[in-house]
Amino acid sequence: MNNNEMPKYISLNPGEEVLEKHRAWQGCPTIARTKGGRLFAGWYTGGMFEPCINNYNVLIQSDDNGETWSAPIMAVYSDYDAMHRNIDIQLWVDDKNRLWVMWTHSPYYIDSTPATIKAPFDSNYHKEFTGIEVLICNNPDSDELVWENPRVVCDGFLRCKPIIRYNGDYVFPAYDWVNKDNYMLRISKDCGETFEDLIAAKKPQNNVFDETMAYEVGKRLCIMARTDLGYCLEAHSDDDGKTWSETVEYQKAPSSRFFIGRLSSGQLVLVRNAAELLRDGMKVCLSEDDGATWPYELILDTRIILSYPDLEEGENGDLYIVYDRERDNRLHLNKDTWTSTAAKEILLSKINVQDIYNGKLGENSYTARVISKAEIDTVEL
Repeated sequence: MNNNEMPKYISLNPGEEVLEKHRAWQGCPTIARTKGGRLFAGWYTGGMFEPCINNYNVLIQSDDNGETWSAPIMAVYSDYDAMHRNIDIQLWVDDKNRLWVMWTHSPYYIDSTPATIKAPFDSNYHKEFTGIEVLICNNPDSDELVWENPRVVCDGFLRCKPIIRYNGDYVFPAYDWVNKDNYMLRISKDCGETFEDLIAAKKPQNNVFDETMAYEVGKRLCIMARTDLGYCLEAHSDDDGKTWSETVEYQKAPSSRFFIGRLSSGQLVLVRNAAELLRDGMKVCLSEDDGATWPYELILDTRIILSYPDLEEGENGDLYIVYDRERDNRLHLNKDTWTSTAAKEILLSKINVQDIYNGKLGENSYTARVISKAEIDTVEL
């Protein structure tokens, strides 16, 4: 599909309007790496802050291992005809080296207005989420990226990476955010062509961003989820999701996304805030006993208001980790001038597994490198 055939809310050649000088906030990044070594990163932005009918997603790429990055090569805007905010981009490269660029539909209503800080803003943006849409590139290492037709793949809100199970099933942790008693996974047995719902463990609370993550311990299917109870929780199934354990507290943690996944060498890796109850600091941890203990850790960042880490594994133990810092202008806001000194940064750390064992960076590693910084410091355009 070429750019001229895309729905009008998707641009494969976005203009100046999506550049950093036109962004007042940005956050919730994601990263993916192809078999050929190309990196893609994405996040969402647009309008004065989130949530807003002017939100949109951007996608950038790097062909030099993250040293430099392109301007946006894709923008997914709100679909004003369908009255959808298209938000929370999520990237994934599957076992066939296909790049999945996914985002969540969030409906808004006829009386919704663009968000401002000076005046009350609509509270109806987060009432429901209608599903996950995807653009797939079958050869993301090619000079010219060719995309399949966009399609809706499943219901829910996808904010974390899918996994592929021991039996080849694709597991998408696309959750139901409100008024659901159980965690939900979406399972595909045909490499992502169709999905069915899998009802997982009972939730201890509703109306919370679950941001569920899935991983395996042998053939055991495990989930972890965010809560606002002061901890992240864990549950598991030993019969491919037919029955589930009760949820239990896993670690003290702030109400924020984290990342957990299995490395190709077998260890589990966890990226989360360094603080127990605040979105402060960022660290990466390793477990050699399937998450029972996490004896190895490396501090990536000691600053405050850090969130939404995502990780991709490279070659030879290299790990690429993105997260955001002070993502919008409601932080450090001067109400006399209506300006803000918030950082509004997307950050990249490139480290090696051996760095985590050593507890310090190797000579080819770095942390908290700014790959994008939004430039608007006022609260109204």
